[in-house]
Amino acid sequence: MKHIAQGNQESSTAVLEERVHDLERRVTALADVVRVLVRGLEDLPTAEPGQRPAAEAARRAHDLLLVAEPQTSGPQADEGGRDG
Repeated sequence: MKHIAQGNQESSTAVLEERVHDLERRVTALADVVRVLVRGLEDLPTAEPGQRPAAEAARRAHDLLLVAEPQTSGPQADEGGRDG
């Protein structure tokens, strides 16, 4: 868990606002991912045989998560704990 600096009140407020903005962006991205996955898992009667909507939705959801991931640099950014 990150802690806000105990120094200057203005800088603490700015840090907090930035963190809230980052969390809002991540929640929005997760909502988009869920929406894409739900559409891909729907069993629509109009779907043509051989279509792979779930696999396509999973790929699009993964792409959305990659775009929403915070851009960091350094050795930890490469490790990330994810396969792929």
